This record gives sequence, structure tokens and C-alpha cells, in this order.
Amino acid sequence: MTRDTFLLCFVLGSATLAFWVAQCLPRLAPKSLRAAAVHLTLALVIGAFLSPLMRLVPGLPATTAVLIALFAIALPALTYMLLSGMWLLMVVAGHPLARRR
Repeated sequence: MTRDTFLLCFVLGSATLAFWVAQCLPRLAPKSLRAAAVHLTLALVIGAFLSPLMRLVPGLPATTAVLIALFAIALPALTYMLLSGMWLLMVVAGHPLARRR
């Protein structure tokens, strides 16, 4: 498996996890546009610090350390970033101004 194929599978897996959380646990979703915007802002901050956090994992050139960094740091962060975007879309779609008549 090439690096590009792994990255594609990794992002699709993260998107699947985010979709599952959004559909199976709707009580976690924000109810207002302001709360969804806070989640999206937090996701952007996490995304900005994701690369420096990945470099803090000890022994990073080793394959085991890379996998630990990917699945312990990057997967939850990427899943939350995608989930916050889904939550924002769900809040906007349910907003009274977005409904068609």
C-alpha cells in the first residue's frame, strides 16, 4: 500500500467515524449556530496545532511511533474536525431561515 492510498483510507475512515457519531449520537450535536461555530473554531485551532503535536511523539522515524501518532493523535483530531463541520451543516440545514416554503 502506498502512502497516498493509506492517507486516502485514513481520511475516509475518519469521515466514516465522524458520520457515525453524527448519526448515532445526535444528542452530542450543538443546538445553536453559535455552539456549532465554537466547535468549528475549536476544530480549526486543533488543526493548526496538529502538525506540531505529531512531532512531539518520541521516536518518530520508527514505524511504530508513526502509527501511534497517527491513531492516537491524528485520527481523533481529524474525526473531530470533520464532525464539527457536519454539525455546522446540520445546524444550518435545520435553521428556520434555511427551510424552503
